[in-house]
Amino acid sequence: MMNDLRAEQGTTVEYREIRRSRHGEKLRWLVSQEQIQDTATGQSLTRSFIRHPGICVIVPFLEDGKILLLHQYRYAVKEALWELPAGTIAGHEQYQRIVATEAPENCAARELMEETGFEASRLEKFTECYAIPGSGDELMHFFYAFELTKRKQALDIGELISEVRAFSFSEIETMIASGGIRDAKTLIGLFYRLRRKL
Repeated sequence: MMNDLRAEQGTTVEYREIRRSRHGEKLRWLVSQEQIQDTATGQSLTRSFIRHPGICVIVPFLEDGKILLLHQYRYAVKEALWELPAGTIAGHEQYQRIVATEAPENCAARELMEETGFEASRLEKFTECYAIPGSGDELMHFFYAFELTKRKQALDIGELISEVRAFSFSEIETMIASGGIRDAKTLIGLFYRLRRKL
């Protein structure tokens, strides 16, 4: 593991993304401009980063082994995508960063229920990875969800999920091969499922 090769010289918060939700206003992420000294070369740099509390991504399995996917409209790309359920971990600002205030398991359970209307009796974390380490510190936590019970969907303000549908893995493989699934976090979760025998 490499040592930290930077010494922070100063940070300015340029933007805070605060969204209204069913749970009140939530700080989602912030953009900071940071002055950094490379301790190996002595060179000073200025970089902007997205500081984020992290997200949870859930691969939900029905009893027949099918996987639930959402058809969700995404404002940034102006189209609906097939995705796994996912959501942002609650957090608060501290020292120009966002610190998680919620356990990833709790976020996963909450987001699964809100987006799909299903409650899991068992969650199993299987990996974590950074989303865009060149630009930010968002860490993605991945969970399998088992023993699902149908409850009631409770979408958050601004969420546009038009359909929640169960797919067999052969259907999902066909969708991946044809470019029908283009969301990175969803592809990561599904590729891990492909490698594992359940």
